[in-house]
Amino acid sequence: MTDQQQQDTPELAVWLGYGGLVPFAICAAAAHGGTPILAAYGLIGAANYGAVILSFVGAIHWGLAMQDGRHVYWFSWSVTPALLAWAAVSVLDVRLSMLALVPAFTLAWSVDRQAFQRGLLPAWYMRLRHILTAGAVVGLLFTAFAPAIT
Repeated sequence: MTDQQQQDTPELAVWLGYGGLVPFAICAAAAHGGTPILAAYGLIGAANYGAVILSFVGAIHWGLAMQDGRHVYWFSWSVTPALLAWAAVSVLDVRLSMLALVPAFTLAWSVDRQAFQRGLLPAWYMRLRHILTAGAVVGLLFTAFAPAIT
């Protein structure tokens, strides 16, 4: 393990990471809320926000590829989560969109694990990534399975 991998988690990264879970919680609460319009906003908001966050997760790998341009794989992978997210929210019903984002988040997490194992990502990032991925997945599932409000 390199010195870079052993760094402590930056406090700002923790605050911003956990703060990034707040929209998932708000959307889930809205989807389970009392009015049809509020539920609709919660469903659409969660799917769209999930797509944005998945795109952000992929962009991390663009940065990795810029550091070491020899790895064409990282450039190629970096756009894949955004394409998966776009397809999920463009083609599918909103609830199916959220369900499609779940395996995409899991796949992105798996690729991050590979990058970590190759010494490309710090341990603090992976520790935070485990929690944030779980939070995003739970938020999407909880919202996707909200009862229909009519």
